[in-house]
Amino acid sequence: MVGHLWTRHIDANWLSGSNGLVQNSRTADSYGDGFNINNGGVPNPDKLGRNITVRNCFARNTGDDSFATYSDAGATGKSAQVTGAKILNNTAIAPWWANGIRVAGGQNVEVRDNLVNSVSSNNALEVSVFGDSGHPLESATITGNVLNGGGGWNGPRQGAHIGSPGPNSQFPTAFTNVTMSNNIIRGSLSTGLLVDKTRINVTLTNNTIDHPATQGIQIATGVTGTGKFTGNTVTNLLPGQVAQQNLSPNTFKITG
Repeated sequence: MVGHLWTRHIDANWLSGSNGLVQNSRTADSYGDGFNINNGGVPNPDKLGRNITVRNCFARNTGDDSFATYSDAGATGKSAQVTGAKILNNTAIAPWWANGIRVAGGQNVEVRDNLVNSVSSNNALEVSVFGDSGHPLESATITGNVLNGGGGWNGPRQGAHIGSPGPNSQFPTAFTNVTMSNNIIRGSLSTGLLVDKTRINVTLTNNTIDHPATQGIQIATGVTGTGKFTGNTVTNLLPGQVAQQNLSPNTFKITG
């Protein structure tokens, strides 16, 4: 267990291994991620990325994702899948690069009760994989988070984004599987929640999307998979925008 640690002007707080806990700590003005749960990208039994928790931590002005879990299969494809990663009750303020929270592959990932404010570059929440060598996101639960802003200057970004392995991935047929419930996505500078790429299975329950610059929820062209949407609310839309838009109605079926 690591607790009550304060770091500044460093690279990422890089967290690999098994059965670890980082809590009640803070980082600021970094050149990389704030707190990153990972497997080292190498097939090393000491760097498995299993059952690591980051909770009650604070990250400000990070030079990459404020809080992240990265599951990288590595160049040989033999690195272990990150499992049991937990990002709980943390605060991310004004990352100057990348995302507030990023879930990049893994199994049994939990992201709960976090606050993200003022992302300048990318998304408040990114849910996908780690490049072409990334393990798929087999299962993730994302609940009770407050995501303010997102959709910054680095291209068309969103309050929250869900993606999947690309065509050159080591796992070209893998699906992204994620459940999002009781989150608040507020003030996105573009779409509130974008689902794109292919092979997505997503359950959205009781989420609130407030005052996005464009659509509330958009399913991009070419997405395959399923969506179960129940009890979600989109409020304060700008004139001419819609709460939900599915541009892949024949391949991505929404129920609920």
